[in-house]
Formats: sequence, structure tokens, C-alpha cells
Amino acid sequence: MQQRCPVKNSRWIKTSCFHADEFRIMRSNPRIQSIGTAVPPYRISQDKHYAILESANGLSRAERLTMRRIYSKSGISWRYSILDEFDEQDHADHEVFHPAGELVTPVADRMTLFEKHAPGLCTDAAKACLKKLPLLKRNEITHIICFSCTGMYAPGLDIQLVEVLGLQRSTERTCINFMGCYAAINALKAAYHICRSEPEAVVLIAGAELCSLHYQKSAETNQMIANALFGDGAAAAIISCRDLGNDAESLSLHTFYSEFEPAGLQDMVWRIGNAGFDLRLTPEVPEAIRANIGELTGKLLKKAAISRAEVSHYAIHPGGTRILEACEQAMDLDQDATAISREVLDSYGNMSSVTILFVLEKLMRKVAESSKPEWVMACAFGPGLTMESVIMQTAGNAKS
Repeated sequence: MQQRCPVKNSRWIKTSCFHADEFRIMRSNPRIQSIGTAVPPYRISQDKHYAILESANGLSRAERLTMRRIYSKSGISWRYSILDEFDEQDHADHEVFHPAGELVTPVADRMTLFEKHAPGLCTDAAKACLKKLPLLKRNEITHIICFSCTGMYAPGLDIQLVEVLGLQRSTERTCINFMGCYAAINALKAAYHICRSEPEAVVLIAGAELCSLHYQKSAETNQMIANALFGDGAAAAIISCRDLGNDAESLSLHTFYSEFEPAGLQDMVWRIGNAGFDLRLTPEVPEAIRANIGELTGKLLKKAAISRAEVSHYAIHPGGTRILEACEQAMDLDQDATAISREVLDSYGNMSSVTILFVLEKLMRKVAESSKPEWVMACAFGPGLTMESVIMQTAGNAKS
């Protein structure tokens, strides 16, 4: 006889008698069980980055002053790149940075570099993620979701990761491409729905962003901002309802909410140009976020049925210092609430979609010390102007 599962919002089951472990899996929310991150070998100081672009771009005095102001207020000390061109003088053999204005690197060449470097970096992040779950056998991974907005090719990262990591070739694969800095939250959302519909599923999400491939020699303020903010990195996470042995650091996925603000459609734009991926990032973006993040947060909390006072931790995508300041002002947060976001921005810059997973990885280590469950809010922003958000809950298993 078919009966309704006694757990609210759980799926129909076909038998009236089932194993206790199956019931436990069905009643638990999908959880981020582990996160792994990776960065390329070339670490560049922000001061050196400024000096290279200043000399390469052939800027006027006024343009150099504008660039200096942008870099000095970036909140970034270091970034990473798959390019070694930051450690040498600018010359014609470089793949992206040629002597000022002499050559333009075509999109095809930039995509060749992405295909060359992204798989290894993404594999490093996935291996770091899986290392934290020694009880998980790789052939137990049922789904893989890959995401990036800085490179595309097919067969892509999804197939390469299946091969390199030794996953089953029947692993279900999904790719999320060109969504911008909020794509990792979309990947988490997709994994959440998979695990809700298939409680035994184990989902690997993995992304690589090689933003430095798209630095442009330009005196336009929009491009100067982009050049000053973005770096390279990769991240991966395992999501499942199952107990995979790392419960203390896990984050239970609870509620998602997404909305875009039409007034900001042209403030953040990401398009494929003839000489690279072109980012339009206007100075109005922080103000648009400041004007809308409060209402977005209210809708998210209402959907989650919790109050703002109940949120103990925040993981905000560090798109830049002005974006973090806008969120702090609109949400009445002090800098302690965004300390991890600021730390990631300072150490790595904005790595587009994978950045929020760098923040969440650090947060997971912090909340493992908590003896009681606590609410976490995470959010990220991208073209649209889109704001993606999620409410999570810590395990709270630490001993008092």
C-alpha cells in the first residue's frame, strides 16, 4: 500500500515499511559536505599588477591617476594567474600582454589557453574537496555540475573531470555557463534539487575561472575596474543528503531566492568580443546593490521563515570593497560580519563564480567550532543585475 511519508514535504514512498537509514536520508536537507579550492602558481601583488598595466597601456597622466585610484581602493593585496607574464618585462612573445597596443590576442587563442589550464586547476580543487571525505568512494558520485563564465569548449570540463577523477561514465553531467559571479549558487541550487528528488545522490559541483585571460589594454574606466579586480581560481564541493563523515563542517541547504533588477541591466554586462570577453562594470553597480539587497534579504528570510536576528553568519560575494560596503550599509552589518569575504578579496581578488565557495570553505572551518545549529546567509551578484541568495544551517555538533 502506498503511504505518505510522515516527514513534511518529503516525497511519496511505495511501501509502508522501510529501513531507518532510508528514512533518515529522506528527512535531511541536502548538505554541503566539503569544499576544496585551488589557485594557479603565479601570485601577483596588486602593486606589481598596477605597474604592468600602467606601462603596457600607454596611458595619459590623467588616465594613470584614475587607474591608481581604482587600484588603491580595490581592497586587494594579491591575485593569482595561470599566466607567467607578470614576472617578466612586456614583450612580443607573451600570450596576452604584448607591448602596448602592438598586438591583440584573439578569442580563439584565449580559449586555447583556457582549455589548456582550466582542467588541471579544476581537478586540483576537486581532489582537495574529496580528500576531506575519505569515506566517500569516487564511484559513489552520481552527478557532476560544472560552471564557468571565462571559458567554454566541448567535450568540456565535465567529461574531463569524470575521466581524471575516475568517476563512472554514467555520471549525470550538467554545465552552467556564462552566468557570471553568482553561478556557484545556481550550481548549489541545482544540486539541492537533485538531492531532494534523489536522496541517495552524491553531487560534485566544480568550477574554474581564468579571469586573467580576459584582461584588456584599455583606458576605459570600466575595463580598468575589471583589470583591477579579477583573478584566477577553481573550487569544488560535494552536496548530498547522505552522511559522508564530515558532518561537523557541513552546511545544510535550506532556502534559495533569486531576483534581478531591470534598472541594472546595463550596469554589469559580460559579452564575447572580437579580442576577448568584454566586461562592462559601471560604478553604479554598488549603488544598485545597496538599493536592492535589503529587500532581497527580506524576501529570502520570509521564504525561509526566519528573522534577520536569527542569522549568525554571512557569506557575501566579495565583488569589490564598494560592493561589500554597500551590503554592510543596506543590511546594517559591521565589518566583522564580512571579515571572511574581505579576507578572500584581499588574498585572491574577485575570482568570479568560484569566489563564494572560497568564502564558504573558510566559513565551514569556523562554524565547525559551534556547539549548536546556526543560520548562515550567502549571496552573490552578476549580470542582470542578478542577486542570488541562500539560507543554510550549520551542524552544531562541536562539543561545548
